[in-house]
Amino acid sequence: MKPFPEYFIFSEVELFSLIFCLLLDISEYMAAILVTPVIGDMLDIVGIVACLLVFRWIGIVSLLELVPGADVFPIFLITWLAWYLLKKTKKGEQERLYKKTSTRQH
Repeated sequence: MKPFPEYFIFSEVELFSLIFCLLLDISEYMAAILVTPVIGDMLDIVGIVACLLVFRWIGIVSLLELVPGADVFPIFLITWLAWYLLKKTKKGEQERLYKKTSTRQH
């Protein structure tokens, strides 16, 4: 298992996408007009499309933004967190597999 602080080292893409998701979630809390049905839904659609483009199939989690009343949860941040943890887990598995195969060859 990796040390915990290693999970807080972000690449540029990870940091940019985290900031984007935070801005989307915070904007819904800060501006009351963004909670209205038409304008708020347009912001949600933009966020959902962006999440699907950046996070691929994990972006499906962001579809929860369309559920009435779900705006109280930071769904875009939850989507980013699921993507980030899955990405780090896959990277760790690949490193372990590489170490296993490289030690067998020597």
